[in-house]
Amino acid sequence: MKKRIALYIAVLCWSPLVTAQIEDISPPDRLPDKPSLQQDSSEVVVVHPWLQHTPLGSYTIANDSTLRWQIWPNWGDFYAYRNDVISFRQGTKGQIDAFHINGYTPDEQKVRMEGIRLNNPVTGLVNYNMVPHHKISKSSEQHFGSYYSQIKLKDYYITSPVSYLNYDESKFDYRNLEFMVSQNFSAKTNLELSFWDRRDGGYYPNDKVKGSQVFGRFYYHLNENYQLRTFYLRNQFGNEEPFGYQIGDPLTFPFDQFASQPVSSNGASDFTRWDLVTGIYHRRDTTAVEDVGLEAFISTNRNKVSYSGDTLNTNVKSYGSRINANRSLAGFTLEATLEGMIHKADAGSPLSDKSWGEWNLLTGATFKLNQKVRLYGSATFQSKTQKSGYEAGGGVRIGTPSDRLFLDVGAFTYSRIPEIQAMYWNSAEYTGNARLNEKGESLTAQFEVNPWATVSLGVKGRLKSAVNYTVLSSEGAFSDGGSYEAISTTAYATFENHRFEAISSATYQQYDYQNNANVDPALNNLDQVLWVRNAAFIKGYVFERAAYMKIGLKSLLSPMPYSSRTYNTALGYWQANSNYQEIPSFFRLDGELSARVRRIMIVMRWENLLDGFGQAGYFETAGYPMPPRRLVIGIRARFIN
Repeated sequence: MKKRIALYIAVLCWSPLVTAQIEDISPPDRLPDKPSLQQDSSEVVVVHPWLQHTPLGSYTIANDSTLRWQIWPNWGDFYAYRNDVISFRQGTKGQIDAFHINGYTPDEQKVRMEGIRLNNPVTGLVNYNMVPHHKISKSSEQHFGSYYSQIKLKDYYITSPVSYLNYDESKFDYRNLEFMVSQNFSAKTNLELSFWDRRDGGYYPNDKVKGSQVFGRFYYHLNENYQLRTFYLRNQFGNEEPFGYQIGDPLTFPFDQFASQPVSSNGASDFTRWDLVTGIYHRRDTTAVEDVGLEAFISTNRNKVSYSGDTLNTNVKSYGSRINANRSLAGFTLEATLEGMIHKADAGSPLSDKSWGEWNLLTGATFKLNQKVRLYGSATFQSKTQKSGYEAGGGVRIGTPSDRLFLDVGAFTYSRIPEIQAMYWNSAEYTGNARLNEKGESLTAQFEVNPWATVSLGVKGRLKSAVNYTVLSSEGAFSDGGSYEAISTTAYATFENHRFEAISSATYQQYDYQNNANVDPALNNLDQVLWVRNAAFIKGYVFERAAYMKIGLKSLLSPMPYSSRTYNTALGYWQANSNYQEIPSFFRLDGELSARVRRIMIVMRWENLLDGFGQAGYFETAGYPMPPRRLVIGIRARFIN
């Protein structure tokens, strides 16, 4: 089957009859001013691309122009390669991986995509596997009391049918196959459908993954001021679950497909989630961004985990609506979002509270002092199961990241409601605690200077102090973990011109746990993590300008052993620290090549090039070895008509 698919793709991509029809479609924020036109015998319909509002105080971290040159198994791997992230991956896609993003831990991350909240309603964790990252037009983020990320997908303003094919393959069971078709039935109406098949695993016993995604989106311009949008997303994964591996001494772990011993030889999980959101949206005129939106949504989350100790089956349905608005006036820009939700769990779900309500009010404001200086502020209020929480603060921003000088400083305070799992879980092995409530303060800063057009130097970081944070005790009870202080800082330098790119960075994170309750001795330590990253690329036209190519190396060095986060598969929960031995120091080297040939993208990554040289393998997460050396090859092709 794999050989037939590979042969089909090769013929498809290199056939001049087909490639002559390939066309690159830009997202609306990079479209020329020319509107879409459709003419018949009676009229000419003019439609101007619809621009969505970007949240105040946010940074753009990726767009279509940068992502098309990269190859990621899923959206979480994009974060794993960022210079301000410490990642805790389990080795295969389809898993709930953890990322410390500029010091923001998994329980502090909130991600939305086209109106869909990607956080699990029970655990509160983000499932980055759900993001169709090949469709991303722009991704932005806010560093407030919590980490907020907003993902916008591409729109297609072209009357001809558009389709694309993405295919990645490597050894073992790794494979990605995605195809999409988008049709503008008129200048006002667009329908997009896609299917994504995903496979991974085979590196170690009981680690195989099979998943799929079904995607559908429809939009219709009622007129120049109003638009209707409907979005459907369904994700499914059937995973073998090893529950980690018998590690012993990490330095002597075999890193072998046959010699490694899983904790559970028959563990498995089945995950299904689908989301449907529909809404009506308004803009003041054809040049303005969206200023008002009203949405209704429904979501189901089903997760079944089977292992020798128990079978946990969680099925939650969520219903809700949301209204958001933004307005600019006399130097001020204001925005607000109000949403309400009802969640209902099946009778068999291991939750003592089977039904709960939730509402959130998010407000933000900026004030432009002059062309370079802006003040910003944000306040969020939340109510859930008769508990309330808040987050408030603000900061100042001088310049933009593209200016000669850029500075951003923000301070926030918060009171965070625990997730439903931590409060109301009730199973044979684990119990919740409704009295939990974390409070804390967060200070973020970024400074960047661009002494020349080709050079950037910067530092960014976060300080956090928290009390009453939630931990899972060794007895299986969610408990008050006392207090802790955390610092995360990243220093970086970049060089880029028309021919070369070079990036160097160092990220340091320290967690000082002051666990007076002595819930878990593993938390009573000073945890320090240092990662050093380097990358160098050369790029340019080759073969008499027949292709544009970019080739280079990326390296990662972790010189100090440290205690990793631990993943509890039964709960789908990331514990703050580990009872395992410390993860040894490790290094990783990847080779990358990307090329555009006749508007076809070819991307390659040779991962973990030095596997077996100086180290038998490496860990990012306690108990979960990372894959051995592998070559991943991918093809991206787009077609019209």
